Amino acid sequence: MTQGPPVAFYTTAELAREAGVTRRTVMHYAELNLLTPDQVTASGRALYGPYSLRLLRDLIDLRSLGMPLEEARDMVTLRRATHDVSGHYRRDWTRADVPISDGRLQALHARLRTINEAYARQAGNLARFDRWLSKRLTGGLADAKVAGVRELDE
Repeated sequence: MTQGPPVAFYTTAELAREAGVTRRTVMHYAELNLLTPDQVTASGRALYGPYSLRLLRDLIDLRSLGMPLEEARDMVTLRRATHDVSGHYRRDWTRADVPISDGRLQALHARLRTINEAYARQAGNLARFDRWLSKRLTGGLADAKVAGVRELDE
């Protein structure tokens, strides 16, 4: 039997650093059972696998989009029910694997639709603002480089 590459585990501080949050944020989410360690050492140190990093980043993104903590919890619960511990989608999951009521799933679905619709409305604006800011913040260097290349081509 062949084994895959060794799984990298993160301490609480390393997980926080990778996600760009404070150690206290990771500890808070762990206290709320939004993040659970994949291993605990003999000395009691929590170790998190790569999938925990993905879940943490998902939580951060969802919260920054204005999703309340309870709905973010449901999203993590849903992801855990439909993915294995390495983060791969499980095609064999059933509704019975999801410990969330139909009412809460419907509310979550409505919230996700609202977020998706807002994103779709703003996607073009965000891209334009990003280009405009990039141009202004670089002093037009990006345009100058493109113009320089055009001059060389002509």
